[in-house]
Amino acid sequence: MNAYSRAALLSLSLLALVLRAPASRAQSISPATPAAPVNATSVEHVGPTRDALSVAAHAPLPPATAPAPRGSAGLGQSEAMMIVGGAAILVGAIVGDTAGTFFMVGGAVIGLYGLYKYLQ
Repeated sequence: MNAYSRAALLSLSLLALVLRAPASRAQSISPATPAAPVNATSVEHVGPTRDALSVAAHAPLPPATAPAPRGSAGLGQSEAMMIVGGAAILVGAIVGDTAGTFFMVGGAVIGLYGLYKYLQ
Protein backbone atom coordinates (compact mmCIF):
# COMPACT_ATOMS: atom_id res chain seq x y z
CA MET A 1 0.00 0.00 0.00
CA ASN A 2 1.58 3.26 -1.05
CA ALA A 3 1.51 6.57 0.79
CA TYR A 4 -1.32 7.93 -1.36
CA SER A 5 -3.58 4.99 -0.50
CA ARG A 6 -2.81 5.33 3.21
CA ALA A 7 -3.55 9.05 3.13
CA ALA A 8 -6.83 8.40 1.30
CA LEU A 9 -7.84 5.72 3.82
CA LEU A 10 -7.00 8.00 6.73
CA SER A 11 -8.88 10.95 5.27
CA LEU A 12 -11.98 8.84 4.54
CA SER A 13 -11.91 7.47 8.10
CA LEU A 14 -11.66 10.97 9.55
CA LEU A 15 -14.46 12.16 7.27
CA ALA A 16 -16.71 9.34 8.48
CA LEU A 17 -15.96 10.24 12.10
CA VAL A 18 -16.68 13.93 11.50
CA LEU A 19 -19.98 13.17 9.77
CA ARG A 20 -20.97 10.77 12.56
CA ALA A 21 -20.28 13.27 15.39
CA PRO A 22 -23.57 15.27 15.21
CA ALA A 23 -25.63 12.08 15.41
CA SER A 24 -23.68 10.96 18.47
CA ARG A 25 -24.15 14.31 20.18
CA ALA A 26 -27.91 14.16 19.55
CA GLN A 27 -28.19 11.04 21.69
CA SER A 28 -26.24 12.35 24.66
CA ILE A 29 -27.99 13.37 27.87
CA SER A 30 -28.02 17.09 28.50
CA PRO A 31 -27.53 18.08 32.16
CA ALA A 32 -29.35 21.40 31.55
CA THR A 33 -32.76 19.70 31.30
CA PRO A 34 -33.54 17.73 34.47
CA ALA A 35 -35.97 14.86 34.15
CA ALA A 36 -39.38 15.56 35.61
CA PRO A 37 -40.40 13.10 38.32
CA VAL A 38 -43.22 10.80 37.27
CA ASN A 39 -45.72 9.63 39.82
CA ALA A 40 -46.34 5.91 39.35
CA THR A 41 -50.02 6.21 40.25
CA SER A 42 -50.70 8.97 37.72
CA VAL A 43 -49.37 7.08 34.67
CA GLU A 44 -52.19 6.30 32.28
CA HIS A 45 -51.78 3.38 29.89
CA VAL A 46 -52.69 4.31 26.36
CA GLY A 47 -52.87 1.85 23.50
CA PRO A 48 -52.94 -1.94 23.38
CA THR A 49 -52.10 -3.94 26.49
CA ARG A 50 -51.19 -7.56 27.11
CA ASP A 51 -54.59 -8.17 28.70
CA ALA A 52 -56.40 -7.04 25.55
CA LEU A 53 -54.43 -9.33 23.22
CA SER A 54 -56.71 -12.28 23.66
CA VAL A 55 -60.48 -12.63 23.94
CA ALA A 56 -60.34 -16.26 25.08
CA ALA A 57 -59.74 -17.46 28.60
CA HIS A 58 -56.10 -18.17 29.33
CA ALA A 59 -54.11 -19.59 32.20
CA PRO A 60 -51.91 -17.21 34.17
CA LEU A 61 -48.28 -17.22 33.12
CA PRO A 62 -45.65 -18.40 35.59
CA PRO A 63 -43.30 -15.70 36.85
CA ALA A 64 -40.48 -15.03 34.45
CA THR A 65 -36.99 -15.94 35.58
CA ALA A 66 -33.87 -14.30 34.29
CA PRO A 67 -31.75 -16.52 32.04
CA ALA A 68 -28.36 -17.55 33.35
CA PRO A 69 -25.63 -15.13 32.21
CA ARG A 70 -23.18 -16.41 29.64
CA GLY A 71 -19.54 -16.63 30.52
CA SER A 72 -18.38 -14.76 27.41
CA ALA A 73 -19.36 -11.45 25.86
CA GLY A 74 -22.36 -13.10 24.22
CA LEU A 75 -20.45 -14.23 21.14
CA GLY A 76 -19.94 -17.78 20.04
CA GLN A 77 -16.67 -19.06 18.65
CA SER A 78 -17.76 -18.63 15.03
CA GLU A 79 -18.78 -14.99 15.56
CA ALA A 80 -15.49 -14.29 17.30
CA MET A 81 -13.58 -15.87 14.42
CA MET A 82 -15.38 -13.62 11.92
CA ILE A 83 -14.53 -10.53 13.98
CA VAL A 84 -10.87 -11.55 14.36
CA GLY A 85 -10.66 -12.25 10.62
CA GLY A 86 -12.08 -8.82 9.79
CA ALA A 87 -9.66 -7.17 12.21
CA ALA A 88 -6.74 -9.03 10.63
CA ILE A 89 -7.80 -7.84 7.19
CA LEU A 90 -7.92 -4.25 8.47
CA VAL A 91 -4.49 -4.58 10.11
CA GLY A 92 -3.08 -6.06 6.91
CA ALA A 93 -4.45 -3.14 4.89
CA ILE A 94 -2.80 -0.68 7.27
CA VAL A 95 0.55 -2.52 7.42
CA GLY A 96 0.83 -3.03 3.68
CA ASP A 97 3.62 -4.72 1.69
CA THR A 98 4.28 -8.46 2.05
CA ALA A 99 3.52 -8.65 5.77
CA GLY A 100 0.19 -6.91 5.22
CA THR A 101 -0.67 -9.35 2.47
CA PHE A 102 -0.04 -12.27 4.83
CA PHE A 103 -2.25 -10.64 7.47
CA MET A 104 -5.05 -10.04 4.97
CA VAL A 105 -4.94 -13.58 3.55
CA GLY A 106 -4.83 -15.08 7.04
CA GLY A 107 -7.69 -12.85 8.17
CA ALA A 108 -9.75 -13.83 5.15
CA VAL A 109 -9.18 -17.54 5.85
CA ILE A 110 -10.11 -17.16 9.54
CA GLY A 111 -13.14 -15.00 8.76
CA LEU A 112 -14.45 -17.33 6.05
CA TYR A 113 -13.97 -20.36 8.30
CA GLY A 114 -15.89 -18.56 11.05
CA LEU A 115 -18.66 -17.77 8.56
CA TYR A 116 -18.73 -21.42 7.49
CA LYS A 117 -19.06 -22.57 11.11
CA TYR A 118 -21.71 -19.90 11.77
CA LEU A 119 -23.85 -21.05 8.86
CA GLN A 120 -23.69 -24.73 9.87
